[in-house]
Amino acid sequence: MPEDGTPEAGLHILGEGGLGFPAPQRTYARVAYGNTQPDAEKARWLTVRPDGSVVAYAGKVEYGQGIRTGLAIEVADELRVPLANVEVVLGDTARVPWDMGTFGSQSTARVGLQLRKAAATARQALLEMAADRLDLPAGDLRAEAGRISSSSDGNRAITYADLIGGASIVHDIDSDIALTPRAEFSVMGKTHTRIDAEARVTGRALYSQDIVVDGMLFGSVLRRPWRGAALQSVDTSIAERMPGVVQVVREDDLVAVLADTDEHAAAAMNLLQTQWGEPAPTASTIDLPEILLSSAHDPFVTQEAGSLEEGFTAASGVLEATYFVPYVSNAPMEPRAAVASWDGDRLTVWAGTQRPFGINTELAQRFGLEESQVRVIAPEIGGGFGSKSPYPVAHEASRLARIAGRPVRVAYTRAEDMIYATMRPAALFRIKSGFTADGRLVAWECHAYHAGDRPFLGRRGSDSPYDAAHVRVTTYTSDSPLSTGSYRSLGAAANHFAREVHIDEVAAAVGLDPVEFRLRNLSHPRFRRVLEHAADAHGWQPAAGASRRGQGIAIGVDVGSYIATAVQLDVGGREVRLDRVTAALDCGLVVNPEGARNQVEGSIVMGMGTALYEAIDFQDGRVLNAGFTRYRVPRSSDAPAIETLLVGDDDTPSTGAGEPGIVPIAAAISNAVFDRTGERQRELPIQRHLR
Repeated sequence: MPEDGTPEAGLHILGEGGLGFPAPQRTYARVAYGNTQPDAEKARWLTVRPDGSVVAYAGKVEYGQGIRTGLAIEVADELRVPLANVEVVLGDTARVPWDMGTFGSQSTARVGLQLRKAAATARQALLEMAADRLDLPAGDLRAEAGRISSSSDGNRAITYADLIGGASIVHDIDSDIALTPRAEFSVMGKTHTRIDAEARVTGRALYSQDIVVDGMLFGSVLRRPWRGAALQSVDTSIAERMPGVVQVVREDDLVAVLADTDEHAAAAMNLLQTQWGEPAPTASTIDLPEILLSSAHDPFVTQEAGSLEEGFTAASGVLEATYFVPYVSNAPMEPRAAVASWDGDRLTVWAGTQRPFGINTELAQRFGLEESQVRVIAPEIGGGFGSKSPYPVAHEASRLARIAGRPVRVAYTRAEDMIYATMRPAALFRIKSGFTADGRLVAWECHAYHAGDRPFLGRRGSDSPYDAAHVRVTTYTSDSPLSTGSYRSLGAAANHFAREVHIDEVAAAVGLDPVEFRLRNLSHPRFRRVLEHAADAHGWQPAAGASRRGQGIAIGVDVGSYIATAVQLDVGGREVRLDRVTAALDCGLVVNPEGARNQVEGSIVMGMGTALYEAIDFQDGRVLNAGFTRYRVPRSSDAPAIETLLVGDDDTPSTGAGEPGIVPIAAAISNAVFDRTGERQRELPIQRHLR
């Protein structure tokens, strides 16, 4: 809309941003990870343009999950327009409704539903306008292919474009409006090619690393060689005389080189003469399990029922075991980058962040601006998985641009992105279970120790879905030698690994097949549904104990979606080779089947890496294996054949597909390795611990 607030021509559908998320109090102390929601105000969610095309606006960002296509599909179906006529604007704080950020698989569940309501509101408004224009009762009219026609007289029709003309029409979203029932879907539920596929394949899609603006300088920032390193002195005299160097900046804790190219900036940075204080001996990878146990604090009971004392007394067998997962890098394909440009007291930043509004707030508070004076634009993002919620290069680029009086770009190298990003917290689990001779769980006790200072990360997925009457699950926060943060599914992948491997161990202890044992202890219908579908489609062959066939299975739930994963693999020496994976996902109503399958496939491959290869090694605050030459991630040649079954009920509201696929895969792989070798794998990554 123009700055005077008058909307341009078109039919505009307005509603509140935020979608009911609580609004934290605005204090700078909160913005280290804060998401501050502005006072409730109407924002534009959808516009039908005078030519009949449609623009949908969402505060989410696109970082590979295909949400632009999913949202377009929902709008097209509700508004009865061709999918090609829908444009989706994402992640630009000057244009879209406020949003907390893109995480938690909430894009379809929350924003998709809001856009469906906006599109349905627009359709109803157009029907009413057409009734007046055609002098027909609204009940006689139908919307289809961007036009409204009479059900009784097909010759009487009018297009959306003709209805709108040059008028500017504004409606609020009707939160109670009836949405299109499943039986009438014409776009949703069908497979569609991503609407941004061609731009990505041809290179036209712009990522944060691709942004170039006129007059831009390239910044290289001096970074600490280890966590907590103190800079004692720096000599910049040689760097200042290097070709292409425009300015060497030293302001408080910021030391940077500004040059005409990335290469010149990096070369000059290498010539800074620095002296750092000696690192204090702290801890190394090998110390981590003891650190997690000895520093645990703030116990939080996430699940409790019955009496553990009664349960273990009644049990005919008891099993205790400890499980461990290391720090893991998010390792997105695109390292973080940002470009900042000042125009007087107005700041524009291009940053590939999952939280454009959060970064907007942080920058406004840092520079003493109103939030309306800052604009954050999130271009296409090459992966995130939680690590691109904090975005320090946006702050660095903004500071340097203000100092230089010119736009500045700051980008991480691959190694910097892995060293200075947050990691998935390491975790240790102590599980004790009690069971009867006929394979019924009666007691379940779990103590989960997650590294880091954000307890909520470790609580997700800690509950047990099994039917034991006597249960207590307690999570703890432990000290962390490395920076931790969000990861795909937060702590759910780690929690599920420990639980689902332990369940397999109990099945073996009572002499039951792992699928049969789970079904015997699961009453939840959606868990049973995914488990039975996955086992049947996989061709599961029942066996008690290690069959040497290399089959494994596990179940999981995350963001309201249920999943079971079965794997087939082989083990040769210290190498595990996945041959085949079958997954059954229940995420309710599926908007785009191909998009949901893509998400499950990506989660499986990502989880395969954490199960088999991935672990951050560190010593005295230094990450020792940054970069893909030392940090193994799955390669194309490692990928197994994957079959994904979508088995949910279309009458159940959509839940997320972006994260559930990662939560059971590590356990399924571990269980399959046991089935193949007879050796139980309770610690990740598995290939480090194979004998």
